Amino acid sequence: MRKYIIFDLDGTLINSIPDMTREVNLFLSRHNGRNLTEQEIISIIGSGAKVLVKKAFELTSIKTTDSEFDNLFSEWLDQYGKADMFLTKTWDGVIETLEYLKKNNYKMAVCTNKPPVPTKVILDRLKLSSYFDIVLDAESLPEKKPRPEPLWLAVKKMGGNVNEAIMVGDSEVDSEAAKNAGIPVVLLSFGYAHVPLEEIKPDFLIDHFSDLKNVLDKMK
Repeated sequence: MRKYIIFDLDGTLINSIPDMTREVNLFLSRHNGRNLTEQEIISIIGSGAKVLVKKAFELTSIKTTDSEFDNLFSEWLDQYGKADMFLTKTWDGVIETLEYLKKNNYKMAVCTNKPPVPTKVILDRLKLSSYFDIVLDAESLPEKKPRPEPLWLAVKKMGGNVNEAIMVGDSEVDSEAAKNAGIPVVLLSFGYAHVPLEEIKPDFLIDHFSDLKNVLDKMK
């Protein structure tokens, strides 16, 4: 029985693209970069904040030295950590499903490549924090998804082992991390994947967040 569930954050529990697009474009505008579309933001999200900023600069032809980039990246973290996040929302069915899982004694964790400050701000503002036994962000370990170590640590901290765990995500990064960790993966069909879902080949694919309950029932 899979009683330990590890969730990705962006694109899985929440739709953060509207806020991310606004904040990235505010940042780029201060450094003479053009605005990016939401689809362009989706194409560069998922591998951590540093990759996001680097790819945003590449898309807008902003050139920096290594030392300049380090300073700019610190500026980005400061800006994004202070953002209101008022456009970021949970997907339909998230709260109801988490409530059901909590009542049925599932242990739940968040494992995200997002920086710690915006991770905490979003989870607290959307009243999600109380559902999770552990939250691992981009600074929790030297390794990040798709490496398996964050998933292993999440399971360990929840008191389980890998043969009792399952990963819920939305992208090839989540799928690869789960497979590297030896954990089945459930992907949402509407998240932020960068490649076609038929190429990712998750163990389960769901079209609505509440469908997760059916998947877990099948695995009992």
